[in-house]
Amino acid sequence: MRKCVGLMKTVLAAGVAAVAMAGVAVAEKAATGPAMWKLADDDSTIYLFGTFHILPPDVEWETAAYDAAMKDAETTITEADTESPEAQAAVLAGVQQYGLNPPGVTLSSILGEDRAASFSDIAAEYGVSMQMLEPYRPWLASLTLSVVAMQKAGFDPNSGVEKVLLAQAAQEGDAVEHFETATEQLEMLASLDDEEMLANFDATTVQFNEFDEIMDRMLTAWRTGDTETLEKDIIGLVREDAPDAFQKLFVDRNKKWTVLIQDILADEGDTFIAVGAGHLVGEDSVIDLLEEEGLKIERVQ
Repeated sequence: MRKCVGLMKTVLAAGVAAVAMAGVAVAEKAATGPAMWKLADDDSTIYLFGTFHILPPDVEWETAAYDAAMKDAETTITEADTESPEAQAAVLAGVQQYGLNPPGVTLSSILGEDRAASFSDIAAEYGVSMQMLEPYRPWLASLTLSVVAMQKAGFDPNSGVEKVLLAQAAQEGDAVEHFETATEQLEMLASLDDEEMLANFDATTVQFNEFDEIMDRMLTAWRTGDTETLEKDIIGLVREDAPDAFQKLFVDRNKKWTVLIQDILADEGDTFIAVGAGHLVGEDSVIDLLEEEGLKIERVQ
């Protein structure tokens, strides 16, 4: 169960679940960087930055524009607190409550014979036994395997954007806030009914067929601010194949955050907001919804 907590700490912060996020070694400022937007009024400025929650350890992504935005901001906001002792205790309790099957129920019995056999074969390719996954609900099983696959592809659970920017926020004396709690994110995943959960499971599982290629393409797109590719690879399959899950995991949350961002803009001061890149690209994204409210959004990176 301790391993589950580690896995959950990055995927939750991503908005689809969370894994431990630590510092990224950066030798120098990157020439180009992840997409960032700005909106402002007379007495406040908000920067919106799309993150990648788990990275290879030596990825260069910090830029002069990013540093300037962080220095300008007095408050830093991320999706959820996954690092504090209180948050980690909540993750452990939440995984036990929402991620495990009740007695007598197995992952295979939920998936059905054909889907379970296929998933077992994929898991075996990554050195994970189906027996280990049997106690898990489908969302936790697919999440667990995704993190294992990312590690084998060179991504480090101890590397991610949030840890870097939170350390910088602390150094600069920023106030730190979060849009959600880890418990709320777990409850969101658990709120999917069986049909929604299996549709989301299938949309995730199909990506294992070309996992390394997809992750390489996504990472390159994120590092260079290629929002069209990000939209296709991060949310495209979920939007098309699991629309109800997409509504809950992305659209509903984007709408809540849009209201919060408007409230922040109505107040005074400068704020740096960092959320998973998938929430800032495409139709029904935070950027799209803010523009629908008549706000002028400027792409600054």
